[in-house]
Amino acid sequence: MNEDMSGGGVAGADTSGRTGRGGDMAADLRGVRVIAVEQAVAAPLCTRHLADLGAEVIKIERPGGGDFARGYDEAVHGLASHFVWLNRGKRSVVLDLKAEPGRKVLRRLLRDADVLVSNLAPGALERIVPDEELARLNPRLVRCYLSGYGATGPYATRKAYDALVQGEAGTITATGTPETPAKPGVSLADLAGGTYALTAVTAALYARERTGLGKRIDVALFDVLLEWMSPLLLAELHAGSAPPPAGLRHASIAPYGPYTTAEGQDVLIAVQNEGQWRRLCRTVLDEPGLLDDPAFASNTSRVRHRERTERAVQARLSGLSTAEVTERLERADVPYARLNQIGEVLDHPQAAATGRWSEATLPDGRAVRVVTSPLHREPEAPGGRRVPALGEHTADVLRELGLSQAEMDAPLTPPASAPLSGTSPSDASPSGTPASGTPASGTATSGTATSGTPTSGTSAPGTSAPAAPAL
Repeated sequence: MNEDMSGGGVAGADTSGRTGRGGDMAADLRGVRVIAVEQAVAAPLCTRHLADLGAEVIKIERPGGGDFARGYDEAVHGLASHFVWLNRGKRSVVLDLKAEPGRKVLRRLLRDADVLVSNLAPGALERIVPDEELARLNPRLVRCYLSGYGATGPYATRKAYDALVQGEAGTITATGTPETPAKPGVSLADLAGGTYALTAVTAALYARERTGLGKRIDVALFDVLLEWMSPLLLAELHAGSAPPPAGLRHASIAPYGPYTTAEGQDVLIAVQNEGQWRRLCRTVLDEPGLLDDPAFASNTSRVRHRERTERAVQARLSGLSTAEVTERLERADVPYARLNQIGEVLDHPQAAATGRWSEATLPDGRAVRVVTSPLHREPEAPGGRRVPALGEHTADVLRELGLSQAEMDAPLTPPASAPLSGTSPSDASPSGTPASGTPASGTATSGTATSGTPTSGTSAPGTSAPAAPAL
């Protein structure tokens, strides 16, 4: 592991709020240096959580626009909500990976790093620095490559935005209703891939403690969603049909879903076992006779007679106030929840009581409220977890590498009219896309915004720092 982080920290690194507090994990990876050649959601989620665990994360961004997630929206005082969410606590370094000076700096960074995480198109980073070269250059380096479908197979070069992978894996047709499929409101493929990458990287670091060697990790978003689709796939494979999508209901359990009270408010009820069903009938519905009906004798029977089950529960609850329903559910120890709108979650009492809100610092110094990392038990220290401006840490990182002033004063980017000789569309920028932010033909990118549509690639207001010393 990089020993520069073991003492006072690397100059310019954000190490605030990373001391262990009461068993917190905020310093568990202190001393680990991560190089993130990333964009959008999947890889940035992985590396954001590595930073949450105390690692130093150096984010490599392309000249001109950086991570194209910077341009998704301007929701957070002119900055993109996705970028603020996924990149606080990182250091931003601009490198032109179309040109050899930038590639040389990347290799120097990787020579002493502990982890590389990248979600460029399959093969794009390897055209810049082959994996075999990395293994020789730094045998201890853990190399994690995220992609839509993996590096091999007939889909390896397909564009792999979140919604497209979800479509191929069946999660969209398993969501919503048979008449109206729906994509989940969050980027499920990206989030799943980033989470599995985090697990794989931390496991590889643990293995390295025994072997002294890093390893290559490939995480395909499609593979991860197949894993999450296993109950439905197994039902289709072995029973001949998977349960149809049930909207807000559960495809395999009844009663399970929203029920409307006398005031027209919805309460989510989740009956998981026969004891809960009996208590629901006796204490909440005051209908013990339901227990004698063969149609409701087991969960399998209730799902088979789903419409009768739902009608029986709803008929009783529609005559009770919300307060009466929740009081009875509490007394019966039957699981329930509110069906909250997004705005209601902001004031959720559980989030307030458990410190789920922290402060992050924007590039202009403004403090904004953000969700505390689930890896942290307490709110993060105010003033820490800075969201980096584009290229904000380039000069610091180049100085730490020991580059001469002449090397630092070399042109950062070629002139706008200069031909991109020696590059292919998929490695023409750190995002695997042309400078405009539009994916190149025949390339794949694994991380996307919820919409799955890249933007112009220009940085949002307030995200660009003054020009950093060039390579």
